[in-house]
Amino acid sequence: MNRQIAPYTENILDAPLNEPVCWCSKVSKQMILEAIKNGANNIGSIRQTTEACTVGRCKLLSPRERCCSKEILLLLDADVSA
Repeated sequence: MNRQIAPYTENILDAPLNEPVCWCSKVSKQMILEAIKNGANNIGSIRQTTEACTVGRCKLLSPRERCCSKEILLLLDADVSA
C-alpha cells in the first residue's frame, strides 16, 4: 500500500501559518498560535482550546508519522506568539 505524503515543513517553527499541526483534528499552526496568544500555556490548555491532540490518529494521518504533541510543545517552548 503506497501512502500519499502531504506536503509539510519538517520544523513546525518554519511552517506557514496555514500548515496543519494536528492532522487528525485539522488544527493549523495559526490556530495553535492564537490559542497561545489567548493564554494557553501548556498542552492541556491547547487541547482544550483547539481540540488538537485529542483524536489520537496523527501517527497514522500525519506525514510526520508521529503524534502532534511534539510540534505543539515546540510552539509553546518557542513562544512564537510574542
